[in-house]
Amino acid sequence: MSEMTNNIAEESAYIFEKKIDCPICRKEFSAMQVKTGKARFQGTDDDLRPRYQGVDTIKYDIYMCPHCGYAAVAREFNNVTPKQRQLIMSEIGNKYAGSDTHHEGAYTYDEAIVRYKMALLTAIKKPSKLSECAYLCLKLSWLYRAAGEQLAADAQGRELSPNERKHLEDCRQGERQYHSQAYNGLKEALLKEYPPICGMDEDTLNYLMSVLAYHCEDTGSASQFGYMVLSSRTASSKLKEKEREIMEIMKTES
Repeated sequence: MSEMTNNIAEESAYIFEKKIDCPICRKEFSAMQVKTGKARFQGTDDDLRPRYQGVDTIKYDIYMCPHCGYAAVAREFNNVTPKQRQLIMSEIGNKYAGSDTHHEGAYTYDEAIVRYKMALLTAIKKPSKLSECAYLCLKLSWLYRAAGEQLAADAQGRELSPNERKHLEDCRQGERQYHSQAYNGLKEALLKEYPPICGMDEDTLNYLMSVLAYHCEDTGSASQFGYMVLSSRTASSKLKEKEREIMEIMKTES
């Protein structure tokens, strides 16, 4: 049994099937959800990607209707006005070919990426706030990173095949692409929106912007956002310590 099959089997113990009514096409479908309190939090990556033992919760944040293609984060799925419903049906639903209406077990990373891309398309057409579109891009970058990690783990101890090497490079490229889109989108959103943004207070947002700027090789902005965190009177000591780690890495690389 491959590492990926093992992970899918393990992850299935943390999820359950939920019936959803689509607010766009009015049809019922099923979505997999993480059981409340089941997953054990282990920490975050430098760009705030959460990690849980046994399950990647990020894969299950999106509801996607297999009948009309409408997709959104679970908490926003039913927040649609009549005008938006008409627009989404016209721009997405009437052009969507449909997909398998029944899904068993855990989502693969490829499936999760498709669901997030449909959510991003929906958010653009709706239209949603710029920050919400940017945050979907950030989560897509997390999924591409996780998919690359999954592939590397699955091939541990052996040489990657040509197809696997290409897939791994595609994952890395996807992570870079959506990191950049998230950074640029949030930077533009900061000119028009005020914290909390996507559930983040000002200190957390400045920290995230520092990390994204660093990953996007915008070291000047990374330092500016970083100093805002370090000089903040409200930022936690834990957040400041994480920021110091990023600043130290930038110093050693300069």
